Amino acid sequence: MQTEIKQNIKNIQDKINLACTSISKDPNEITLIAVSKKKDILMIENALKNGVSNFGENYAQELQEKALNIKADNIIWHYIGPIQSNKVKIIAKNADWVHTLDREKIIRKLDSECKQIKKTINACIQINISSEETKSGCSPDELIDLSKLIKSMENINLQGIMALPKITKDSNERKEMMESIKNLSNKLQDYFPEAKCISLGTTLDFEDAIVHGSTMVRIGEHIFGKRL
Repeated sequence: MQTEIKQNIKNIQDKINLACTSISKDPNEITLIAVSKKKDILMIENALKNGVSNFGENYAQELQEKALNIKADNIIWHYIGPIQSNKVKIIAKNADWVHTLDREKIIRKLDSECKQIKKTINACIQINISSEETKSGCSPDELIDLSKLIKSMENINLQGIMALPKITKDSNERKEMMESIKNLSNKLQDYFPEAKCISLGTTLDFEDAIVHGSTMVRIGEHIFGKRL
């Protein structure tokens, strides 16, 4: 398994490099987030040894358990799941990044929890780009109002946007959604130029995502193997 994860990371990095070359982008501008939900600590430590330092978790209590048990100065935890109000305290304590802010109540609670522990957390606003009822995220029309709210918070650093486009085999539809996300990022940067991050792209579409402006890709299966 150790050798397999090492090779998988190399394969992903090679694909990231190729996608960047196609648009004359520096591969160092892309952050690879290894989605480690339901993966054991040994697998995460193996990925750490092979150059991955950013890990994404979907469940607050699983994040907490792993953050407590993996002692590494270079590890960066990203919370990438839907946020329940009663889990904000756990997320504030254990995450370095939150990708899924999408409503005022959670934003205010996260800022308050971070303030209590004298911590500043990085954040992205999640946008429901395809208006799917089963997915979290604000509507595109809410983006600027939410971004202004976050900028008024003392303990949250607004870094950009995150999206989970509808899964489709239609490459044109996929590209249209990614172009829409890129346009929303540009709109956000008109107000807040430093909020440049675009958290977009998973195992299925990360190369297209990079071509369409993504700066953070979230990949699990192609690093750790299929979930059982």
